[in-house]
Amino acid sequence: MSPALTRRQTCRAAILFACTPMLPHAASGAAATFDLVTADEALREATAPKPARSRAMPPGAASAPVLAPTIQVIAPQGAGNPLSSPLRIEVAFKPPPDARIVPSSFRLLYGVLKIDLTDRVNKHATIRETGVVVSEARVPDGTHRLIVRVADDKGRFGEQELLIRVAAAR
Repeated sequence: MSPALTRRQTCRAAILFACTPMLPHAASGAAATFDLVTADEALREATAPKPARSRAMPPGAASAPVLAPTIQVIAPQGAGNPLSSPLRIEVAFKPPPDARIVPSSFRLLYGVLKIDLTDRVNKHATIRETGVVVSEARVPDGTHRLIVRVADDKGRFGEQELLIRVAAAR
């Protein structure tokens, strides 16, 4: 084979790979259920001291807005309504006009203690520049605060809190 043909085949393979939709790591059909938050983590979070609330900045004290990625919660929907576990969590990322999202910067933190759930969720999630989808995430009954973070290629971070209430199915 000539080197030109090899390069052409390599380009075709790269294009095919780049255009193929990314599948979750558990791509064997139905996603496996996993513990997003363990009962022990929920207990530690429930007994952790809550931080003092910060005061709002006085009028006129705000500085110029800094461009940063935005994070929109797609699922779960229904603010305040109790959900049943396992959950499907989906968030969309939107970079500022001058940047791109860095998928490897995605972090998922839990509660006031900011327990890092990223490694656990990465095994069960589809993570792209456009967002993250997590299926079949088990969460104990109770109210849980998840913090989603992502950065762009300029080093700017966006953060979004997701407050979920889980109740046992009746």
